[in-house]
Amino acid sequence: MVATPLTVGYFEGEDGLEHDSRLLKVVSYLDVGDGNYWAHPIENLVAVVDLEDNSILKIEDEGVVPIPMTPRPYDGRNQSEIADVKPLVTLEPEGRNVSMMDNMIHWQNWDFHLKMDARVGPVISTLTYDDQGEKRKVMYEGSLGGMIVPYGDPDVGWYFKAYLDSGEYGMGNLTSPLELGTDVPINAMLLPATLADNNGDPFTIPNAIAVFERYAGPEFKHNEMLGSNPGNESRQRRELVIRWVSTIGNYDYMFDWIFMANGNIQLTVGASGIEAVKAVRSRTIHDETAEEDTRYGTLIDHNIVGTTHQHIYNFRLDLDVDGEQNSLMEVNPVVAENTEGGPRKSVMVTRERVVPTELESVQKFDPSTIRLMINPNEENRMGYPVGYQVIPFAGGTHPIAKGALFSEDDWLFRRANFMDKQIWVTQYNPDERFPEGKYPNRAETDTGLKAFVEDDQSIENVDTVLWMTTGATHVARAEEWPIMPTEYVHSMLKPWNFFDQTPTLNLPDPEPLEN
Repeated sequence: MVATPLTVGYFEGEDGLEHDSRLLKVVSYLDVGDGNYWAHPIENLVAVVDLEDNSILKIEDEGVVPIPMTPRPYDGRNQSEIADVKPLVTLEPEGRNVSMMDNMIHWQNWDFHLKMDARVGPVISTLTYDDQGEKRKVMYEGSLGGMIVPYGDPDVGWYFKAYLDSGEYGMGNLTSPLELGTDVPINAMLLPATLADNNGDPFTIPNAIAVFERYAGPEFKHNEMLGSNPGNESRQRRELVIRWVSTIGNYDYMFDWIFMANGNIQLTVGASGIEAVKAVRSRTIHDETAEEDTRYGTLIDHNIVGTTHQHIYNFRLDLDVDGEQNSLMEVNPVVAENTEGGPRKSVMVTRERVVPTELESVQKFDPSTIRLMINPNEENRMGYPVGYQVIPFAGGTHPIAKGALFSEDDWLFRRANFMDKQIWVTQYNPDERFPEGKYPNRAETDTGLKAFVEDDQSIENVDTVLWMTTGATHVARAEEWPIMPTEYVHSMLKPWNFFDQTPTLNLPDPEPLEN
């Protein structure tokens, strides 16, 4: 048997537990020798452990559900044929384009400092872009702020499952070492990280962060058929990737900071690993028990339900767009009546607004709108304020999490409000580090972003911090069992009138290659 210790949340005593007690809940799995004990849950049985006196406070037992016993290895050991896949190799015959000195990284026009944090993982700081010889500030410091994985099942072994992975477990300390050729391409530089354990003692994680360059399609292309200079003009896009993976129990989370030569910054999170599953009596969806068994999830195997849940990530981005004084601007494309004549009945226009205060900044993100962090004191050559667009949802492979799938009176919603809105902007405060608050475990109320914005400070032309929330709602499917192919959610920061022209016009035209 394998026992897994889990945090218990807060329910104001409605769960029969005292608030001030230091507790864990333990759920168990049967190890049948297939390498995947997660596929054999012991359902409806939870031990509540008191960490102060190392005792079992109570056992919660809601009745026997047969343990799914069919072996479900996820390492391919039961596959009769292995796919015939030829090697795919990325080579850099003339050396790397990325250089590193101590913790400073330089690639094309980008320079930044990289470090590892025990709670939130990689931290990117003092990020600048060399614009024709001028090093322009983009971001003072950026990292994962926090994340939460809430489940929607009210049963005894599930209702408390809402993991604040970084705030409760420490994702940096749970870093998964990376392997060349599978986790990252073979041209990657692998960097160790030294952190402090729970006793304050240093320990080193080998291959904790990967740094690599990759081909990413055409940077631009045009095939001119007319004029005095016909022919094709295209340039190759490269990306610099900073990759880190943290494994929290059954899930493995891959975080990529992706830098592009054109000034774009993409934040990608991939989720893989093994779904947290529930043992049920139903073998197929046609069984009499299936309707009740699948009320909170999907039957993904005989006697196994993948419970519906969310993966919600918040990034703390202390942007300094050409300096510390920034503002949040909204640009809304709208339809207006055509009053200028001609046959058109309507026209497209944009309406702009600078958001004055913290509370007004808090919003769900509509992909059809434009949200910018601008510097009102700096202009490009056309006179527009320089800025960066904020895109919490820039594509993904699971349904996006438009907000928290909980009612507003639910205890979890009261404790972690950051999961419900995608854009928050606060005036800089060095003590405001984590969207879920500094000490979220068993917190009664939201001591994070909801508390940060209560004083409703001005965010016009001041030192601000952008908090960008993204994520996915995970409705399980059979193709994700017994192991989930990596599912991605993408966010982006994109220069918006930050430059005077296409910033990659100076890319070299490579020699054409032959097959």
